[in-house]
Amino acid sequence: MKIYFEQIKSDGLKFDTNFDFEYIDAHIVVKNFTGEIYPIKKGYFLDGIVTFTIEDKCDRCRDLVEKEFSERIQLEIVRNKLEENSEEEIELKDEDLSFYNVLGDFIDVDEIIKEEVMLLKPMKWLCNEDCKGICPGCGVDLNYEDCKCSDTFIDPRLEILKKLKK
Repeated sequence: MKIYFEQIKSDGLKFDTNFDFEYIDAHIVVKNFTGEIYPIKKGYFLDGIVTFTIEDKCDRCRDLVEKEFSERIQLEIVRNKLEENSEEEIELKDEDLSFYNVLGDFIDVDEIIKEEVMLLKPMKWLCNEDCKGICPGCGVDLNYEDCKCSDTFIDPRLEILKKLKK
């Protein structure tokens, strides 16, 4: 969804959007973003609530897991006056990193929401906190079956130590 700067009046612009996208192995559905953009002193302020689902494989057992989230997104948007094809480079200062810089005549709201949702995804994606994962020896999902090799499995790198025991 593109919002052109001239569409944003002094009392703000309210909007809704939804879309889905892929991020690495995850399928992310932005069910709804309800928000508003309004002008502030140095640029624009985006404020809204995003509701989204993430479907991805558990990091331990590789089962497909879907979770729903609802978060508030608030950020400042600064319109950069440089031409998109400009060769001139700009050195960003520390205070510039807290803004979302936009080149051109419009704000791609979906792109901003997409970046924020990717940042909101938990680093560790688990089906549940008690997930036992997959046995490294026999490959059995330990959430559903008992491991049959747990007594006999020895890490191949430590196999040589078995000879010392004899």
